[in-house]
Amino acid sequence: MRHMMTILTVATTCCIAFADVAQLRIAWGEADNPEREELRSLELERIGSSHFRAVVRKSDIPADATTVSIVVPFMTARRGDEGWWMQARGTYGKFDKADGRYVVRRQLMPVFAVKKGKEVWYAHVKTWRFNYDFVTTAKNGEYETYARFRCDNVRRFFREYYDDIVVEFRRLDGIDADYNGVAHAYRRHQLDSGAVRTIKDRLTPELDYLCDAIVVRIQTHAAKPIPETSDGIKKKFFKVGEELPVVVHMPFGVTEEFMQALKDAGIDKLSICSAGWQNGGYDGRVPGHFPICAEAGGADAFGRLVAKAKELGFQFALHAANTDGYMCSRLWDEDWVCKFADGRFYEGGLWAGGQCYWVCQQCAWERWLPDEMRRMAALGIRGPHYIDVYSATYPIPCGDPKHLCTPEKTAEYQNRILAYGKELMGGAASESGYDHVAGNIDYINYIERDLKLLHEGRHNKLVSGVHPLWELVYHGIILYTSDRLTQNHTRGKCLYKLEKSGDPRWMEGDGVEDPYVALKIIEFGGRPIFYTYKFADVPRIKKAWDEFVPVRHLQRELMTSHREIATGVFETCYDDGSRTVCNYRAEPFVVCGKTIPSMGYVLFGGQ
Repeated sequence: MRHMMTILTVATTCCIAFADVAQLRIAWGEADNPEREELRSLELERIGSSHFRAVVRKSDIPADATTVSIVVPFMTARRGDEGWWMQARGTYGKFDKADGRYVVRRQLMPVFAVKKGKEVWYAHVKTWRFNYDFVTTAKNGEYETYARFRCDNVRRFFREYYDDIVVEFRRLDGIDADYNGVAHAYRRHQLDSGAVRTIKDRLTPELDYLCDAIVVRIQTHAAKPIPETSDGIKKKFFKVGEELPVVVHMPFGVTEEFMQALKDAGIDKLSICSAGWQNGGYDGRVPGHFPICAEAGGADAFGRLVAKAKELGFQFALHAANTDGYMCSRLWDEDWVCKFADGRFYEGGLWAGGQCYWVCQQCAWERWLPDEMRRMAALGIRGPHYIDVYSATYPIPCGDPKHLCTPEKTAEYQNRILAYGKELMGGAASESGYDHVAGNIDYINYIERDLKLLHEGRHNKLVSGVHPLWELVYHGIILYTSDRLTQNHTRGKCLYKLEKSGDPRWMEGDGVEDPYVALKIIEFGGRPIFYTYKFADVPRIKKAWDEFVPVRHLQRELMTSHREIATGVFETCYDDGSRTVCNYRAEPFVVCGKTIPSMGYVLFGGQ
């Protein structure tokens, strides 16, 4: 194995002709510590002078293998080489470590890249995109970056591999040989294929309003305690009538007062996401959202709340939970539970409704969901219909032969459901940046948590930083805030170690602002978002609103480039000619005759 690895490493310094062969690694045992490994040569299909395709036929994958990895010579490097490796979030590392391993199990976008010297190679995973790990390793100063496909994950749900593995590799040269070029190439693919459309191209009155607004998610009207965080509660399974009592945090009537306070503070455009409105409260008796939560005020009070939002000129939308299912739901039926290939139920976490079981989206669509969504729209809702976790997890597979769903098929149902939400209520939204539903989403709450991990010093040691790769692809297509770090940013740090959004204590902050976080929102082109039911947050939301207004017109524009123009100074450019320059230095920085204060920014051009 050492000899073969040496041959591959040497090949990276030679003529491009050596790129025609990759190494295929088939492993058994634990993914990160295999018991044995078989190495094969894999001939790459040459599509062009700088474009190759790797294909592993499903018939060639051993039925009992754990992983299959494709290692190409042009995505390897040595310690000290100029350049970087980059994962789909934009998380990157320089070639400056002797040893280490960085593995990401799920990918926001099916792309990754390596820059070495004056060229960039980027990979686009065309199939098995929901069943591969991004891997970068450094061993004795030798770097490898590759996709590791999880055969064991597929076999958990399906008795046979249902597709070949296909990955395409492209070389970028000249001005395109950086992460901006990678983003432009993938964005062009997404737009040209019709997978997504720009905000300007699909602009509706609801979306136009949303571009100028920030989101306040009522978190939550009502919820039951999570069993695992409640003293003495050991029971995991709750049937109807057996659950813990619902705790009311913000009744519908009080929410009217909260919205009025936000309006009186001077915020003229808000998109309110109502969470915990449904039967049983937040994470309550789903699937099945009706009747409206009686403990929070019931249907009549909720109708007055919707009317109040319209009176104030605010958007009002509903938080829906389509993937979680609990025994206490009025729709409980073992048949719709996603199952492994051996028939076992596929379980999620332990939440307010008890043990969560994943809901097969084909069953949801065919049996009850369209009717539920029509009932939601009939409440007078005209705002982005929010479906929890659709874009924060991979599509849930289902191995039940009666409604067999590969993750790809589940993604088709998710897109169908989101599109129906847009048709009924004027928009659609979800939680995070996983882009299998990008074509049917108007906004997400956040992209990932890499900035938070990096800022707190908790990221992998191979990681050098985070660039806005996702934003360069999707700004002007999807509205977002960039990271868990930038949510609730004027509230300060959570006062409690337990930071679960189902726990009301998560709403309490110390009020100490971090200017770094506010500046990251500007640099990465995001917008503020708040999860709250606290009147104490009204002035904090107003402060975030005042920060957002000068740059909110950029939400409709594509992001064209991002670069570090001096140490600690970053320029972000947009399609209309606008650009922001953010200064993280301890001292002021002068650019184009304008002085940018420490931890401040300047907007050039635009409105």
